[in-house]
Amino acid sequence: MGLALVKVTEVSGACRKDFETALLQLGDITRKVEQRLTISVNNSIEQHYEEQLYEYEQVKLTIHSLLKQ
Repeated sequence: MGLALVKVTEVSGACRKDFETALLQLGDITRKVEQRLTISVNNSIEQHYEEQLYEYEQVKLTIHSLLKQ
């Protein structure tokens, strides 16, 4: 980005400084979307893990009760 700061001239109707600002904003938006996606995926994984753990515990209890009979 350093070169963009040195040459602040019009290119194809867009100021390089405006382009740099827009590019930084796009990077910020992309980072926020990635964070939201990561949180969503982590929550989904945690929920599925808890469900599987519960089912495992239920099977384990059933097996123990059957063995005691």
